[in-house]
Amino acid sequence: MQPQREGSRTGMEPACLGCYHRKPYSPIRNPIKMLYERTFYFHFKNLHYANGRKNTFLCFEVNRMECGELVPLCQGVFRKESSNLHAEVCFLYWFHTQVLGMLPPGEKYKITWYMSWSPCSECAAEVTRFLDTHRNLSLAIFSSRLYYFWKSDYQDKLRRLNQAGAQIAAMDFPEFEKCWNKFVDNDGKSFRPWKRLKINFRNQDSTLWDILRGPVSLLTEDIFYMQFSNRHRVQPVQQRRYYQRKTYLCYLLEPYNDQQPLKGCLQNKKDKHAEILFIDKMRSLELCQVRITCYLTWSPCPNCAQELAAFKKDHPDLVLRIYTSRLYFHWRRKYQEGLCSLWRSGIQVDVMDLPQFTDCWTNFVSSQSPFRPWNNLEKNSRCIQRRLQRIKESWGLQDLMNGLGNLQLGPPLS
Repeated sequence: MQPQREGSRTGMEPACLGCYHRKPYSPIRNPIKMLYERTFYFHFKNLHYANGRKNTFLCFEVNRMECGELVPLCQGVFRKESSNLHAEVCFLYWFHTQVLGMLPPGEKYKITWYMSWSPCSECAAEVTRFLDTHRNLSLAIFSSRLYYFWKSDYQDKLRRLNQAGAQIAAMDFPEFEKCWNKFVDNDGKSFRPWKRLKINFRNQDSTLWDILRGPVSLLTEDIFYMQFSNRHRVQPVQQRRYYQRKTYLCYLLEPYNDQQPLKGCLQNKKDKHAEILFIDKMRSLELCQVRITCYLTWSPCPNCAQELAAFKKDHPDLVLRIYTSRLYFHWRRKYQEGLCSLWRSGIQVDVMDLPQFTDCWTNFVSSQSPFRPWNNLEKNSRCIQRRLQRIKESWGLQDLMNGLGNLQLGPPLS
């Protein structure tokens, strides 16, 4: 939990609901005390595909700090009342009027929410403003499911909410059981977990962690040396006989104007390759004349290559160069065709050598020490370059490559 915050920020205008409006929104109802069993099991089940669950339930408990100890103050349940009046907004209005407006100023509060859906982007922004204005309270949000977690705007707002001091986490068995015991009219029955509760929690927790970590998180030294190594075989780690080398994509976007560069690290997910995640991220931006340098552990598969080529076609003013540490199934014709589609679209694909590994280390690895090349790095790189050269020649693309090779992008090839 983030430390409690006191006072308001210097120069901040009252930006929260209730402060901005002199009178609370009149249709706000008081919270209900308990949920029906059937309502809880239907709306709080942490399914991957939660069809028909269009409402949001927010179970809350408010504790007040007295003499260094938390004292229970109130609890209840809000639900979405209309399309413009979500459960989070209902709580903010109610809390501002019934708690902040009634008790002495300067009191410290700890608020905990158990939600069937995580906040939407607009509600996350409202809660962020509320926390920025009222710095005498802390907020923990436990959600059963993530709402539109694949959309960049929703991800950005959740990160901003987390940065404002809110603890955001997925509901696990202890949270579901606590919610059942405190907020459900269960007639003394024990909570019965549904199938795959733990598996679904791990999926939700992993997704939420990736969102809150953000795309700009740096790689660790171990991950870089393990995943970006251009050795034919990976060295054993912690006495493991086998270690899977995954696809990591590090990108650096350099605008032609004076704006700051944008960079990030992505890796393959269960349903999307890192290249597709990269394209989704780029399409969410307003790209014009920019230069993008990508470092990949594996060259793109045929499908990702086609998607990258289509992305380049949609952004003709964009300059994109891809450096890869290793070639993925380079002997297969279909994968060679994928590389050719990249070249024909105007995307330059090259092999990482010492300058590129050093640049990737400098920009994307969390380390204070300089890059330490492994044995035979440059020898392996030249070998992979020869393979790539043979693919270019066999497909009659050498003249095209000579023209594209004059582009000054990223660190120079040795």
